[in-house]
Amino acid sequence: MKLLNLNHCQHNNKVRLLVKLTPGAAHNRLMSLEEDLLGDIILKVMVTSVPEKGQANTALIKLLSKSLKLPKSAFEIVRGKLSRSKLFDIDCGAEELLQKFQELKVL
Repeated sequence: MKLLNLNHCQHNNKVRLLVKLTPGAAHNRLMSLEEDLLGDIILKVMVTSVPEKGQANTALIKLLSKSLKLPKSAFEIVRGKLSRSKLFDIDCGAEELLQKFQELKVL
């Protein structure tokens, strides 16, 4: 398994992370953190909420907040509010965030 590095994802003292969301799933779950062919780090997430009136986005932020033990205000959707592919700014250091993902065994 390749060791992921989130340092190149830092932007304005936050970590900028791509999230691929699957709404309407059977369970709320952080699936995996992977590097694509272009070197972008992508977090794959499933939520039970449907993609209507922002319900899936709300469930996603709630799941991220609870799983990563960060306040909901630490997560900002920069791009993709109406898409399954989202770009987030996360108010957390890269090394700290990577440690949190390792503890959750998402890698």
